[in-house]
Amino acid sequence: MRITLTTSWMVAIALAGFSASALAQWQWIDGEGRKVFSDRPPPPTVPPHQILKAPRGAAQAVPSATYGPPPQVREDEEEAAGDNAVPAQADAPAQEQAQVQQRAAQEAEAAQRAELEKRNAEIEKRNAQARQANCRNARERLAQLQPGRRVSTVDAQGNVGFMDDATRAAEREQAQQAIRANCN
Repeated sequence: MRITLTTSWMVAIALAGFSASALAQWQWIDGEGRKVFSDRPPPPTVPPHQILKAPRGAAQAVPSATYGPPPQVREDEEEAAGDNAVPAQADAPAQEQAQVQQRAAQEAEAAQRAELEKRNAEIEKRNAQARQANCRNARERLAQLQPGRRVSTVDAQGNVGFMDDATRAAEREQAQQAIRANCN
């Protein structure tokens, strides 16, 4: 019976150690500044520099996305690494990830610039077409208002009348301003 009791204690201790290693392997700071403990990796919205603890070999399990600055080595990690560790080699994957993120951000920015330039070109094209139409209409209106021609008008009640010289001069001035503004 003594062997069975000793064996059962050993099995219980082993299981306790195993279950402890399965609990809360991830530790990070969420968007509200709270520490989160979990056996699952943090959501993709958590930047890598806010992940405080990850299980061994799980650094690649964290999804890469465009985040802020690359994670920095904390003092407790430097002490755990010891004096013989080379910090440049430890930062190499982080630097590579930062370079990949920077290139992705630059490519996204270039694509946005190209899209913006395309939209601006389309707007300029439509504006040029509108100016041409306004120019054509203003020239036609000016030709209609030449002296010596009778210009008929219709008032709000539907009565037909003819334009007097003062109204004709004001209309001509408006047509000339429209020509100056739209015909280059």
